[in-house]
Amino acid sequence: MFSFSRAIIPVLTLVSASFSVAQAPSQYSLDYRANANGIAAKANRSLTLQVNQSLQLSNTLEVNLGGQLVARIEQISIFEFIDNQFKPTVYSYQQTGLSQETQTVDYNWGTLVAISTGDDESWTIELSSNTFDQLSHQLALRQALMNGTTNIELAVIDEDKIEIYRYRAINEEVINTPLGAFNSTVVERIRNDEDRSTIFWLANDWEFVLIRMEQTNSGLTTVLELDEGIVEGVPIVPLN
Repeated sequence: MFSFSRAIIPVLTLVSASFSVAQAPSQYSLDYRANANGIAAKANRSLTLQVNQSLQLSNTLEVNLGGQLVARIEQISIFEFIDNQFKPTVYSYQQTGLSQETQTVDYNWGTLVAISTGDDESWTIELSSNTFDQLSHQLALRQALMNGTTNIELAVIDEDKIEIYRYRAINEEVINTPLGAFNSTVVERIRNDEDRSTIFWLANDWEFVLIRMEQTNSGLTTVLELDEGIVEGVPIVPLN
């Protein structure tokens, strides 16, 4: 089974995720189609403003075969935008279907400690000023690209430890999707594992939302493409 939610996004000066010029992100809702060696899936990503003025980033993925639910994955990261910085407060990951898995991260910025929980285990994680989870780091990555940074490393909580995720912007190109053609920035995740690669395309004219992703893991190739979407209430349209 491929992992859409963990594959996407985690980009000539190397930075350590300091986003002093960040702007509050725009709200959006994006629908995707995914394919992994012939297995099809549908996915959605959304960013919404909550009643208490916090922001919620959500990813969902559903895989069905012959009318049977094989897997449903839901990821949620709730965060605040304070002093031009993203401050995650709660992260959750839940997989249902043929296999079950849950993960949560609860942040306490007052004590600079987070409690990370995976199924029946939990760990205490020491926080730095810019420590993210699997979802919120994608917003930090996107913001850094919008600011013109081409090489980025981000501290991301991964169960009992903090991993450094590294990304590099490769180039700009026009990419074709089921929705049409878009101006895009091509980004790759830098890994030490030669059997794994992740490359994705972000829409330059639509606030760098994800429009295509390709991931290879031990011979299994996953392709994710944008079907339709809305950014700040405006439907995404391709180049004329």
